[in-house]
Amino acid sequence: MNTKNENEKRKITIRFFLYILAGAAMGACLSMAGFFVFAKLSLTRLLTDFYAVLLVCSPWIFLFFCLTAMILSYVFLALAKKQLANRDDWNEEDDDAFYRRTDRLLSFSVGISNLGMITLFMIFALVTIAVLGKYTNVILFFVCALAFLLSMIFLAFLQRKSIEQVRILNPEKKGDALDLHFKKKWLASSDEQERLATYAASYKAFSSLGIVFFVLYALLVLMIPFFNIGFLPFLCVGCMWLVPNAVYFWEASMEKPRQ
Repeated sequence: MNTKNENEKRKITIRFFLYILAGAAMGACLSMAGFFVFAKLSLTRLLTDFYAVLLVCSPWIFLFFCLTAMILSYVFLALAKKQLANRDDWNEEDDDAFYRRTDRLLSFSVGISNLGMITLFMIFALVTIAVLGKYTNVILFFVCALAFLLSMIFLAFLQRKSIEQVRILNPEKKGDALDLHFKKKWLASSDEQERLATYAASYKAFSSLGIVFFVLYALLVLMIPFFNIGFLPFLCVGCMWLVPNAVYFWEASMEKPRQ
């Protein structure tokens, strides 16, 4: 048994070092390719021109995402409400399919509105940079600012309405989507199976963050020869990388009561 464990441990160790060597080789190849492209195709100028076009178009991109997020969130909510309104037409054999279909529609509504808010925050920052750099006019900026405020309010109340519809399916659920402690109350009112599903999804999201931050760090390193990006992007990525890992370490190291 010990021999088997030692062999498995040796294989994992070898695989770990192979991953490191492969990553280093890939980084070296990308760096050499980057220098070649920079020397032959003026990559810096190409990206700079693309960024300038992006700044010029940023107000229209922002307004497009505003409308898209609001329309999609509302459509999924309307479909779920329509199904709930026709619930009397369902028989007992269809109850499970009805529940899963309606819950999925409401989940899409909440998810799209949530992701839409985050996306709008990022694009609005691009619009702000554009108006400060005089790539767009002040009137468009204020139109975007008003659209940003209205879309945030609209999406927030859409989330509340979606949560209210979920509570029709699950009367035991508690919490208001506009409450700062909504997630805590919602999780506390969930059953054990739902909590396990939430924990599993949270861990998968946490694991994915590690990969994303590593990729971002590698991209920033590759950008050093082409742009004077400074240390701030590394600091931001490093802080975002450190915080979830620090919280995970703290929670995992806390003394747990014995069952």
